[in-house]
Amino acid sequence: MYIDHLKIKNFRNIDFLDVSFDKRLNFILGNNAQGKTSIVEAIYSVAFLKSFRSEKNLELLKYGKDELNINIDIVNSGVIDRANLYISEYKKQIRLNGKKPENYKYLNVVIFFPDEINYISSYPSFRRSLIDRSIFYVNYNYINIYKKYVRCLKQRNIFLKKKNSEIDCWKDQLINYGAEIIRERIRYIDKINKFFKNENFKKINEENYELNYSKKISSSIEEQLAEELNRKQERERQLGYTLVGPHRDDIIFLLNDRPADAYASQGQKRSMIISYKMAQIIDYKAVQGHYPVLILDDMASELDSKRKNILLENLLQNSGQVFITSTDFKQAELYRKSKVFHVIDGTVSTAD
Repeated sequence: MYIDHLKIKNFRNIDFLDVSFDKRLNFILGNNAQGKTSIVEAIYSVAFLKSFRSEKNLELLKYGKDELNINIDIVNSGVIDRANLYISEYKKQIRLNGKKPENYKYLNVVIFFPDEINYISSYPSFRRSLIDRSIFYVNYNYINIYKKYVRCLKQRNIFLKKKNSEIDCWKDQLINYGAEIIRERIRYIDKINKFFKNENFKKINEENYELNYSKKISSSIEEQLAEELNRKQERERQLGYTLVGPHRDDIIFLLNDRPADAYASQGQKRSMIISYKMAQIIDYKAVQGHYPVLILDDMASELDSKRKNILLENLLQNSGQVFITSTDFKQAELYRKSKVFHVIDGTVSTAD
């Protein structure tokens, strides 16, 4: 899978853009606030129907405009599909070849963006989201399980707030769906840790990375959740919300067997997240049979030249199409086979 062509109208500071990409490596270069991130944000928005920078659709519209359009030509196994995203004040619409898509598998994108390094030290919800989104890519049924769990959780919390005695009617479903979520998270974490311990990864990384699930899990997750719910039910009634379940768990990043949130530098955190993404796309390829599109937004800052080049080389060896945004114009010179774009004030030119 790769993106062959992109056309943008009225997105962020981009008035109009019409470009074709290399099916392997694309550098998007420019100084800060020129629009290079807006290009990859447009791609992400078509894939996920939302931005990774803003929750408000209207913030994506170019100032003074009342609608935007993004068209992407996607090549998958020799077949070209055109995805179109339209956003206005009153409407958001995605179309694939002129029709509403049956699912959202038409464009698979994995992204690294700078704010993700804060996930290591931020609230547990960010780390849970990182793992859950990764599982969504390779286990589509997980999305359904997750949605059902959230629904049960909301209903149970409503009953708890109302002091309703019928909270037990949601208990079994909450336990079953919750146990499956925990089980899938642990399976995925095990796969990431195997990658971190792989000899090939060790050759490019001298430090030890590991992910740990915060909760110690017994042989029967269902029984463990049931016991915890029974034990904390009175406290839950007092507070009005559920204290037990995967929505309360955490994923801990370890650097050399110590918590990375306390001991890792910003550069080390960036390296850990990028390495996680590397593991993610390799697992995706193993499950789905092809690589996703990889976006690396400003990956190089806070990394020394040696670490930056080693990570990039290995990412390129284990990926399909890659988009890299950077302010480092010299970086692209190392990769002669790449396609290079220069961005100035929302206008894009192709390097000769």
